[in-house]
Formats: sequence, C-alpha cells, structure tokens
Amino acid sequence: MKINKSFPAAFNFRSAIFTLFCAIAGLFCSAPLWSSSSESDSSVVRLASDVSPEMLNSSFWISRSKKPFKVKMSREEIARWNRENQKISLSANCFYISSDLRKFDSLISAEELRSEILRYKGRVKWFKKIVTKNVESQRELGLKDWHEIYDAMNYSQLGSFSYFSGGSLNPEEYENDFPVRKAVCIKRTDMRLVPDSTFYTDDSNYWYDDIAQNSGILMNEPVLVLWESKGSDWLFVKSSFCTGWVRACDLAFCSDEEFERYFDYAEKSPQSFVTITEERFTLPADYTLACPDEDFTGFPELFMGTFLFIADQNQPGFDAAFSEREPHSSFLVEIPYRKKNGSLAFAYASIPSGKCSLGLLDYTVANVLNLAFKSLGLRYGWGGMADSRDCSEYLKDIFRCFGFNFARNSRSQLAMAGKSVNFEKKSLSSKKSALSSLEPGTLMGFPGHVFMYLGKVNGKNYVISALGAYYRENEQKTDAKDRLSKINANSVSINTIDEVRKNGRTWLEMLTQAKTFTDDGSWEEERITLNPKWKFASFSKINSGHSILYRASYNRKNIVVAVNAGHGTKGGAFQKTFSHPDKSPKVTGGTNAAGAVESIAVSDGMSFNDGKTEAQVTLRTARLLKSILLKDGYDVLMIRDSEDTQLDNIARTVIANNNAKIHVAIHFDKDNKEEDKGSFFCSVPDGIKYLPNVKKHWQKSDQLGDCLIEAIRDKELPVYEDGRMDIDLTQTSFSTIPTVDIEIGNQFTVTSRAELKKRAQALAQGIENFLKSM
Repeated sequence: MKINKSFPAAFNFRSAIFTLFCAIAGLFCSAPLWSSSSESDSSVVRLASDVSPEMLNSSFWISRSKKPFKVKMSREEIARWNRENQKISLSANCFYISSDLRKFDSLISAEELRSEILRYKGRVKWFKKIVTKNVESQRELGLKDWHEIYDAMNYSQLGSFSYFSGGSLNPEEYENDFPVRKAVCIKRTDMRLVPDSTFYTDDSNYWYDDIAQNSGILMNEPVLVLWESKGSDWLFVKSSFCTGWVRACDLAFCSDEEFERYFDYAEKSPQSFVTITEERFTLPADYTLACPDEDFTGFPELFMGTFLFIADQNQPGFDAAFSEREPHSSFLVEIPYRKKNGSLAFAYASIPSGKCSLGLLDYTVANVLNLAFKSLGLRYGWGGMADSRDCSEYLKDIFRCFGFNFARNSRSQLAMAGKSVNFEKKSLSSKKSALSSLEPGTLMGFPGHVFMYLGKVNGKNYVISALGAYYRENEQKTDAKDRLSKINANSVSINTIDEVRKNGRTWLEMLTQAKTFTDDGSWEEERITLNPKWKFASFSKINSGHSILYRASYNRKNIVVAVNAGHGTKGGAFQKTFSHPDKSPKVTGGTNAAGAVESIAVSDGMSFNDGKTEAQVTLRTARLLKSILLKDGYDVLMIRDSEDTQLDNIARTVIANNNAKIHVAIHFDKDNKEEDKGSFFCSVPDGIKYLPNVKKHWQKSDQLGDCLIEAIRDKELPVYEDGRMDIDLTQTSFSTIPTVDIEIGNQFTVTSRAELKKRAQALAQGIENFLKSM
C-alpha cells in the first residue's frame, strides 16, 4: 500500500479557510499581541522602537550572517585565548582580568585580605530598608552599621576599627598568614560584597539594583576560600573573575587533586563532561539514579554554561535502580553536593540531551545567537541578583558554552584578548560604516555596558543585551532637564543603537569598541615545555611539566628574567640525574655528597619552624619577585608557577638557558643554626669552571650573585659572612647563561608576606643592577 506523506488537498483548503476566518475575527475581537509603537502602551509584549516580532527569533538574525555555521575558533585556539587573557592587566598594579587559581599561593597575608575585603569601601552611600510592625522605612547606613558589618566579617582579626573613623592602622600588629582552602560551588549562588543577604541601594528612590551584589557564580565553579565570617556561615572566596562573600552551605571543600578537575574545559576530552545549554531548568527528583548518602537534599536549578562531569559507571554507589532505568538520549552525570562535614561528594543523575551538549558547543555565529535568544525577556539582575544576569554576566555565561573564560565586568570584557575595532573619536558616519563589517554575535560596548551585535535591518543597527534602562526624548517637555524619560527594560532585550543614554547621547555616539575573538597568530604562547632538541635536554628525567612566561605590560624592556622557585616537584627526590654534563663526580658537598656522579633530581627541601615548607615559601617569594619585575618592565619566566611542577633541575635549567637572559633560583638553607643567619649565594667552585659551558658564564654568574647580596645588604637584611659559598650545583654545571642559586635565609627566617616582600624587593634591585652593568 502506498502511503501519501502529504496532507489531502481538501484538508489543506479547509484549513486555510478556517485560519483566514480566525485571523479576520481576531482583528475585531482581540488586542494586538505585539507592539513596538510605544513603551507606554498596554500590549501583551512591549518592544523597543523599530523592533518587530519576527526579530525575536534567532533564525531571523542567523539568516543575515554570511557564514553562520563556520567554526570561528578551534578548542585549542580557545584554550590559548584563555591563557592569553590571564596576562592582560588593566593597570600598572598588575590587576589581571582573569586568574588561574592554581597559581595562587597556599597562604594569604592579613594585608592581602584587607585589600580584597575593603576593595569597595567608601565609594557610595548605602541605604537599607527597615520593616517594623509591617511598616517599611529606610535609612542610610551609619558608622554603627558599618561596625556591625565588619564585625560580621571577622575583621577584628585583620585590622582595627579605627580605620573606619579615619584613624591609622599599625600593620605590624596584623601580619599573620592564613591558609587558603580549595572548594567547589555545589549550586548557582551569589557573590556578595558583604556577608549578608540584605538588599542595599545607593539611591533611596530606587530599590531594584542590590549594590551589595557582586556576581553570580555557577555550579562546579572552583574557588579559593580566603576567609570566613564571624559565624562561619559566609566564606570570602576568590574565583577566576571575581572575589566576594558566598554562603558556606553553597560550597564544598575539596582536595588538591579534586580541585584540578575544574579547569581547562577547552582542553578536556569532549566525552568527559556535558555543558548545560538550556537557559535554566531543574531536574525532577526521579532523575536521580544513585546517591551515596542522605546528605544529598535534591537537585538545585541548573543554568546555562554549567559544566557537569560524565559519571564513571564503575564507581561504587550506583544502586540497583540504575540497571532498571537507563534512559535513552540522556547523559549520566555527577551532581555535586556538600556533606555535613563540608566535604565534596556526588550524586548521579541523567541529564536529557536536549538540555545540554556533550563537551563544548562549536563556536559558530549560529550557536552564539541561538544561546543568546534563549534568555530573551528574562529579567535583568544587577551583579547576578535574583538568579538573573546583568550585561556582562549574560555574555560570560553564553560564551562559557564554547570554552571561553570571560572577565567579569564590562571594562574588563572590552579589554580581553582578540581583535578590537575602535570606535572612539570617529564620526557617526564612520562608525556606521565600520559596523557593516561586523558579524552577528560580535561583542560591543561603551563605558558601563556591553552587548551583542545582531545586524543591520532597514538602515538600523540592532543589538541584544541584559539591559536595565534606556531613555527616550519627550518632545512635549520644554525644560531640557525633563526632556528625557526613563524606560525600564529590566530584561534581556533587543534595541537599536539609536536609543539614548541618561546623558542624552545615543548608543552609537557612546560606542567605543567592538571585540571579535579570533586567533590571528599574534598571541605568544605562555607555557614553555622542555624541547628535546635543546642542548642538555636529554639529561633530564622529569620533564612533563611546563614553565610560564609573563610579559610586562608597561615600560617593557624586552629582557626575560628566569625566576626559579626551588623544590616543588612531587617524586623528584626518588629520581637521580647526572651531576655534570660530562658525567664527572661532584667537587663539593651540598644536598648530594662530594664525589657523587648522580644527584637527586629535585629534593623536597626543608621545613621552617612555623611549619611551612620550603617549596611553599620559595614559590611565594618568587611570585612577589615576579610582580616587582613586571612593574619594572622586565618579562618573567616563572620556572615553577604552581605547587607541583614536574620539571627536574636539569629541565628547569635548560628551559631558562633557551628563554631567558639570566636565571635566579630561590632557596633557603637548612643548617644547625638557631637564628636567621642571613643570605648567601652559591658561587662557582674551581672544580667545574673547566666545563665548556660553565667556562663561558661563571664570572658573570658570580657577578650576578654579588649584585644580589649587595642589594640585600642595602635593604639592611642579614647576610651570612661574606655572602658567598662555593657549591657544585646541577643548575650551575648545566647552565649556558649567567645563573645563581641565592639562599635568602634558613629555617629561622620569618616567612610572613611582609618579610618575604623585603627580600623580593632586594632581589629585584640586585637583578636590575646586574642587568644595567652588562
């Protein structure tokens, strides 16, 4: 029997007649469904001027793109873009717009905490609402209110309240170091400027934007826990893009190994995770397939841009229900939750494939627009308040689905890596001409607002954004001050760039920049691995890690200084490498005895009297030195920039040889002294000066050491004897550039940030003095 796959002609005719009848009836019986004639009318859907109903569909704009399905950047290129972003600073103080949390120290000082917690203090007046017996009033926060807030912050452990009344702070009283803990968000939550949920405003007549709201943060986002509130119910955390207070119940503490999972999604196997591409949704309870214990209380709401790991079905904890119910067209994933002891655990659930993508979405115009329009009409949320998004967070979550790690605010986003189209100081006609070259999905903005370009229709340029308000000129008003009427959009909405800002200027007039994300080949790779073709590379035994090259942003001198934080290679003490490139024995003692043909690849180092490890303290000192050198215009090759770097001493030296002008390794000496004996450098012993490569640089190496010791003396820091000691080091014997191992103290050295900073400043001065003498 032949099946006719088309509707019968008679059916189509009757359907057409019925549809026409309904349309005619609608003209007489109902109000219009759409309207863009005025924001003040009572139509069902309000639209900005010149926005028509068909424009509310992503396909309308996709069809106007020349190549909507072309992949604009590969995942490898996006990974490089993310790393490039971590090198972009908005000021000479090295405030980076994006951070790799894995490079943060395991300790934080009181000084650093004060700087982070008080970052916003004193900028604006704050008001809060008071409700008494159902009567609502409002008042400005006074000194007493701020005392209560900072008492809740547990600030008395960091400083004196005299700060708030204009008094000075004695930093010597508050220079303790505090441990940095690692955690993961178990749900989409808020990052606040203060540890409470009170709604605050800076305008007593406007109670829509909570100015204490700093950002929203998604499930499975890793954070560093820097501090906790007095009652421990709020935690002060650092994410890759922001700092703020988060409810403790919304975080779960994790191990170093678990923490490592939550990075580099653009480099992960697409089979290892899914990306939520739905705007937001909540799974029904019966989608839970297995849960290890009763601490799991149910599914939180899932938001676009959330990454969930594919569950390992061989893990313990899967109950018999899973064998009975394995849904088709779904992915089995891990849902994080917090156990009663605060640690991280996982339930297992199925996620419908229609709500997510296996791995990341391809970065195409079509995918960008489809995601952007899923939020159309949702409310605007200042700083992510009310589980909503503001302009920058809206774009950040969209582009997360492709693997981009966006900066947080509008200024930072416009400073991100990529090709910029500059609109500043251009005429309106020039701006309009430049807009015609942009693809839909391009990020654009002006001070205070970022948005996405959609395209040009009938001579007008359209954008979409999470928008609070715009303004409309009221021609009936004669007073210039009253001619602008505020239009509260308070949603993700579409408008033309002919709309007006509060200052009376159009979006087109205000437009300063557009940003397109492409890899044009100009980005310099920051990760440097050991090239097996480099001289002496074959002697290395541990070389799977990498070093990081940082470029100075200001007054750049085009000189690379290799800074080597000693130790910090797990398993390094169990491997040995040749002491010299000619395989001759060591001529002096040290970590390895004189006469040894082979030396420990990387020793574990010692521990200080305060319990810190040498690897922790050398890394902290190296990072302080890096910051100073970058400000002075020097590029810095951080040989070790994490707690564990899988590079032995030969690999570290060879990387420095081929990428830097000088090489400075930082260590502390373990001895039997019962006081801080001071600093010295390891000078080159006579017994290895004959080695061909050492012969070329040993005098410069010792000169570098002398410059460092002289600068340390100038800082009135202690120096051991004459400041030098002949020691046969693997680093020296395999080096081809001026190199020095500087021991800047011993186990009695005070390891506070303030003390280490003094040593870092001295080292920076010594390095500069040496380089100027070359």
